[in-house]
Amino acid sequence: MPEYNANISFFTKWIPVKNWFDSHPLLTPVSFSSTLAACDAINREVNTNFVYVRDGISDTWLTPPEFKARGYGDCEDFSIYKMSKLIERGVPRQLMELVICFDKQSREYHCVLRVFAGTRQYILDNQHVRLLGKTSFEDRYQAIYALSLSGWRLCEEP
Repeated sequence: MPEYNANISFFTKWIPVKNWFDSHPLLTPVSFSSTLAACDAINREVNTNFVYVRDGISDTWLTPPEFKARGYGDCEDFSIYKMSKLIERGVPRQLMELVICFDKQSREYHCVLRVFAGTRQYILDNQHVRLLGKTSFEDRYQAIYALSLSGWRLCEEP
């Protein structure tokens, strides 16, 4: 697992979200079959049932209840909500991180959820119904930094 810098003071939009997660440590986990099955089901469910809407200059990061109540959000809102749903499914918090990246195709910044499962990585992206693997992710995106519930880190992918 990567090591994270615990000082998140520069990430002011992440702080309220992280505080929400910290105040909901269990989120009532349900039965858990496999990381792959949980990631696939949650990615499909959230991408199907919520609407992508760019929030523009304000770029507000929503807590999971805020996103659920609105029914729409942008890429980081999808990723944060997916993280909460995976925690409910029993996926350990320390296996997930939000990755802020640059989309080489659209030439825009983007956010996805990365889940580590042993030597594998699953990327949950609001732009793709299917999970992305590490290679597919790296072909399309350039990772810049990652945020976890433990802190942040610079990404070293090319």
